[in-house]
Amino acid sequence: MQVKMPGTAAKSVSMLTLGVKDVQRSVAFYEAMGWEYSPDSDGACTYVLTSNIAIGLLPHDFLAKEIGLPVEPIPRYNGLLLAINGENAGEVDAIFERAVAAGASVQQKPVWKDWDGKPGYSGFIMDPDGYVWELAYAPALRIGEDNRLLPTTKAEAAAGKDT
Repeated sequence: MQVKMPGTAAKSVSMLTLGVKDVQRSVAFYEAMGWEYSPDSDGACTYVLTSNIAIGLLPHDFLAKEIGLPVEPIPRYNGLLLAINGENAGEVDAIFERAVAAGASVQQKPVWKDWDGKPGYSGFIMDPDGYVWELAYAPALRIGEDNRLLPTTKAEAAAGKDT
């Protein structure tokens, strides 16, 4: 599915950059999650590759200074929720167990839930740098081959396409 945007619109999120306490520890954590360290990494930015986006890892203090913000302690939770969708509940459990073994803290073990009348299975972990990740299986959602969430577009809805 290709979403058509106006000529000047941002077309997609091309990278997610996380400020981290210890870059090497974060690389080890994300590699344990099954993602790949990129040889394009250098002294300026370390990259970890998922199936659909690059995650940049930078020292927290450096990133704050680069943005022009005061260097402050990393908050326990800042309102950001990152998500990984599994193909089934068993895959969610396997990812959850791998994350915890790699140093994530358990926020909520995966359980079946009712999301506005639609079944879902999810749990939450906090990675070693305090970022919260939801690990979920949502049968009602359309997920692409590269694991991107594919919500219905306005054009699809107008055309009456059943997604």
